[in-house]
Amino acid sequence: SDNIAHDLKTPLTRLRNKADAALGEAASATEMRTALGEIIADTDQIIKTFNALLMISRVESGSAVTGLSSIDVTGVVKDVAELYLPVAEDDGFETSVDIEEGLVASGSRELLAQALSNLVENAVKYGRDPARKPLLSIAARKEGRQVRIRIADNGPGIAEADREKVTERFARLEKSRTQPGNGLGLSLVRAVATLHDGKLELDDAHPGLAASFILPAGGDAA
Repeated sequence: SDNIAHDLKTPLTRLRNKADAALGEAASATEMRTALGEIIADTDQIIKTFNALLMISRVESGSAVTGLSSIDVTGVVKDVAELYLPVAEDDGFETSVDIEEGLVASGSRELLAQALSNLVENAVKYGRDPARKPLLSIAARKEGRQVRIRIADNGPGIAEADREKVTERFARLEKSRTQPGNGLGLSLVRAVATLHDGKLELDDAHPGLAASFILPAGGDAA
């Protein structure tokens, strides 16, 4: 689409300008290495964007998985928590975990882990408010015939009017422009939720944002 072309053109143009400037200047070896490092970093970000777009396309078309199987949701959520919470704590966050045992659903373990990782990364990246110590909580429990996985922070949150917008591709709110990113994280999470016959809900955490990944509960995990 035109929006995708526009959002990819900007980093590609910036990348070319940096390469052109490095070639055109009588730079020292140190300056050249610095320029090349910046070019590599920009290239990595573009590759990450293309990979995210490819994954979203595969998920939406159903080709990301050959078949859904019974998965240990409790185990997946615990793995994500064990991976990200120490990093968040090192970054100054208070953390809390409340994961119910025995949660099972039909789905893709890989895609579920990717979606939850995106939600946690978003909470760490945007969930800060200078007025209070940052908090990150991860919870998972069965609610009737559904499993709800809730990632919450106590940051500035997202206005209700903007919550649908932020799940669209390349959507970034003005206050997030100072943070690196491609605006594809929540779009991928929503696509993964849809693939699992579930949904992504964004609500107030009073204060902050609560992102809930909801999917149908299943039988015993394989």
